Amino acid sequence: QVAPAQRVGARAAGSAWRCGRHRMCDRCCDGARLLAGLQTSTMSPVGAVCEVPPTLPPSMPGPLEEAAVPAACGDTVSDSNPTSNAPAAPKRQETMATVATGVALGPPDGLDPAVIYKLYRGATGHLGAQQCRIWVEFPALQLCWTRFDAPATAADRASLFELSRCSFATTADGEQDLHSVSVFSPRRPPFREAAAASPSQTAAPKVQEEEDDDVEAVRIVGPCPALAEFGRALALLFVSRDTEGRGGLEFIQRRLFQYLWKHQGDSRSEAALYEAQAVLAFNLEPKEGVAYVRSRLGRLTDEQVGEWLAQMSTQKGGLDPTMLGLYFSRRDTLDVFKAFVRCLDFSGADIVDALRQFFDSFKPGGESQVITRILEFFAEAYYVQWRGSLAAAKAGEGEQGANPAPAAYKNPDSVLKVAVSLIMLNTGLHVAPKKLGKNASNAQMTIDEYIQNTRLVVDADEVPNECLLTWYDAIKAKEISLHPMPRTAFSDLPVPPDIEGWLVAVMGPKVQRRFWAVLALQRLYLFCDASDVDPYDAVDLKDGRVVPVLSDPLARDRFASDVHSNWFACIPSASRAARRSRANLPPDAEERAFEVCCTFTGPLARVGDGNAAMAVRARLSKPRTRLALVAETADLMEKWVNLITSGPY
Repeated sequence: QVAPAQRVGARAAGSAWRCGRHRMCDRCCDGARLLAGLQTSTMSPVGAVCEVPPTLPPSMPGPLEEAAVPAACGDTVSDSNPTSNAPAAPKRQETMATVATGVALGPPDGLDPAVIYKLYRGATGHLGAQQCRIWVEFPALQLCWTRFDAPATAADRASLFELSRCSFATTADGEQDLHSVSVFSPRRPPFREAAAASPSQTAAPKVQEEEDDDVEAVRIVGPCPALAEFGRALALLFVSRDTEGRGGLEFIQRRLFQYLWKHQGDSRSEAALYEAQAVLAFNLEPKEGVAYVRSRLGRLTDEQVGEWLAQMSTQKGGLDPTMLGLYFSRRDTLDVFKAFVRCLDFSGADIVDALRQFFDSFKPGGESQVITRILEFFAEAYYVQWRGSLAAAKAGEGEQGANPAPAAYKNPDSVLKVAVSLIMLNTGLHVAPKKLGKNASNAQMTIDEYIQNTRLVVDADEVPNECLLTWYDAIKAKEISLHPMPRTAFSDLPVPPDIEGWLVAVMGPKVQRRFWAVLALQRLYLFCDASDVDPYDAVDLKDGRVVPVLSDPLARDRFASDVHSNWFACIPSASRAARRSRANLPPDAEERAFEVCCTFTGPLARVGDGNAAMAVRARLSKPRTRLALVAETADLMEKWVNLITSGPY
């Protein structure tokens, strides 16, 4: 422990100061105080160059409180009397670090992480007759508005320091409320802060302009309630800028990643955080994850653990299907697996649909004996629910079509035999042809072979030929396979994201799409402007590869071919800037781009580059195996690459 006066006086000659644990450089010394309003027990300053995170003194202030330290970092104090120049109650501005221009930096008092998140995420509405999104691009300190899914151009953005104010209103429009947000710019010279101002001086608040001197820069109207929340948050942002100076906005600009991270932590309860830790622990080591579930979540019995695993797998989609299958392949987990299967809802489902649902939740591992044991438990659970659905349908209480195929199973053993025959059919139609390649046409099981094989184990009075024909067509049309990501709503994911923010996907010279990207559980969720809840696509990155474009010559060449057409490539005199302008990308896009290499299976798999002929070829060709993404800054690009590469553990 070091006395406060010694901490202040140690930097009198510009040298770094020491605490009781380690040496802190000048950046960490400033960062420790700058992050006083954001620091939590698990958060460390971004960009700190010390190997050991700095420990804040016990007297560090909480969020939005005045710092109660004797003097700011960098104040000169005499060695003979280190406390003589320390004021008793310094103002907040005296504890702020300063940049080269003399602008004081510090967390703004009126903007908490939730407000920052609303501004950065933005809201949707209409600009005239066109659907658009409006948001604050904090890395550039600009307000952006543009049509759905399009990157913002120079004409679709304005500096936060060149806008004067905003107003928002809500009016009744029939049965729904209509919200509007108007942003104004001044006729007079825009808001500026004197660059030569002393860092110890308080920035003079901006005098409110007369409303007659303001010009409406943009007006967004729409029924989305998020638009009204965005208007309130933007008004708070302008108030903070006018009263506290530009230092608060530049502080957010430099600490945006931490604001978003803290917002996610604040939005989850303690129980939800424990649940997230249990999911991550299970995906890393199932046995230790189950022990964590028993000790921290209070799921003590095997039945309770099985119920929790079923909920996480089918409803929230957080568990790794491969790790779940490996856990169930052990003999000491039979009771847990029985409880897991009983929690799956097969009521009203045909046996083919039930098998799809069953294998969507986990990937079976182990030998054929393990698969047989798994199917035995499935047969018992399905038979019980099938009889219940059949009884309800006969009583007129079940849904119409609850038993679409006229099967009449006598016992669970009959269900097991049918399930095994369907797995063999799935192998004969899809798995074996993939392994044989050119001889695949001779390897597929025919309908006659399937009926003949099934009749060896199941009688026609239990499963008539109509059932077999229906099942054969269903499996031939769509394989029973494991989806790498459980098909659950993104909003139900039990873990907070590793990182989120705006990315631009470069799919050709004429096609660039802006996505709100969220990285969670080694999956990259991409949201378009049409929905903030359901992702447009979800990319499985578990076996993927990601590299910065500039660090890989081949990736750099591929990115160059993405951003300009062959017509420009044939002109030797065409400059690089001219080629990029054709793709409507900023000049430094290459420095902010990274490439994701994996097999895309969603909507992005066959998106063309805007050319009609290329679009046709894209639909007929193989799925996309790479995608170039452009982040807002080079620093954010590095964060995306590092977090994708390191994984969630």
